[in-house]
Amino acid sequence: MSSSSPSQDSTQSSEPLKPDEITALEYTSLKVPYEMFNKRFRSSQKTIEKNNYFLKESADLVAKAMKGDGTSPIYKRDVKEKMDIYFGRFDELFGTFKQITDEEMELIDLLDTRVKYLQQANTTDALKQETWRSQRISRLIIDYLLRSGYFETAQKLAEQANVEDMCNKTVFMIAKQVEDSLSRHETDRCLEWIADNKSKLRRLKSTLETTVRLQDCIELVRRGDRLEAVHYARKFLANLPKDQWSEQVVKVMGLIGFGIPSKSRAYNEYFSEKRWDQLIELFKQENARVYKVNYQKQHSIMELLQCLGN
Repeated sequence: MSSSSPSQDSTQSSEPLKPDEITALEYTSLKVPYEMFNKRFRSSQKTIEKNNYFLKESADLVAKAMKGDGTSPIYKRDVKEKMDIYFGRFDELFGTFKQITDEEMELIDLLDTRVKYLQQANTTDALKQETWRSQRISRLIIDYLLRSGYFETAQKLAEQANVEDMCNKTVFMIAKQVEDSLSRHETDRCLEWIADNKSKLRRLKSTLETTVRLQDCIELVRRGDRLEAVHYARKFLANLPKDQWSEQVVKVMGLIGFGIPSKSRAYNEYFSEKRWDQLIELFKQENARVYKVNYQKQHSIMELLQCLGN
């Protein structure tokens, strides 16, 4: 009875991964670059429209300078000055357009790379399939490291496993910046993130922005700046949707109007440090919803490897 050689074993066909298994584990791999591209596209539209408006404004000034008012002479110097402004803004628009195009093409290339990588899961070649599975385990560990804030370690493992293009490092790094700022009781970075993802958060009916705005109001009341809190609430909470007028909103409005009750325990929770912890947790949840990244309690590496081995 003859035995097969090692070379024959390595090329022996194997069953490809089940589609539902791939979908469950790899959905985020495509969702993240798609959402990043979608966000960049919307932002680009606004930027181009703004630059285009300034360009048109400059063109109108040139036309006005060349036409004159019918009574005064037209000076070449004035026309040249307006033309210089026009061409300067044209160059600015062209440069902005090129930068936007380059950034969008990078995201498209990344998405294309990930699609091609995931298609390799359908191979029936045993050796290639084993390599793909091994890389997937590395990617799951990298995902764990990124969620835990070990960015340098995650980067080294990604380079070693040759899966850099499949890791969502940028998303986790930005999230860590927001979390750190909230832990310092600062909301500016979080509000920037909210502005960048505003349309997506609106579709998800997120309450994150409302919660952050309420926290800003609470901090103003804590400092005794109730008048400033009134102006802030009018600016950012006046058009709050009816479905977000919760008991919490009403109580914060009461704090702004009447100040901190001296003998009421009902409002103590609003000045507790735990509110910032809750805000961080809410941000983590919304970040996970926007990008469809994992959001779960952290486990040890050993627990993760045990789960992968089952």
